[in-house]
Amino acid sequence: MSEPTTFAKVENGIVTKVHVVTWEFLTANPNRYGDSSLWIECFRDGSGRGYPSLGHTYDAVNDVFVAPTQE
Repeated sequence: MSEPTTFAKVENGIVTKVHVVTWEFLTANPNRYGDSSLWIECFRDGSGRGYPSLGHTYDAVNDVFVAPTQE
């Protein structure tokens, strides 16, 4: 089994949840996590696609999470 990591649930391009689980646990529990294709791995150390919070958007073309802009 893999080590727990952080996954963000992205619905309509918006991060709606962030959980620390193993991929195996996430995919084995669809009643709890829903469609596993909506979950994207993210990284606290800033590598890869970054680490989002609720309300961030996911840019699938550039494979990064983007913080909301302040107005």
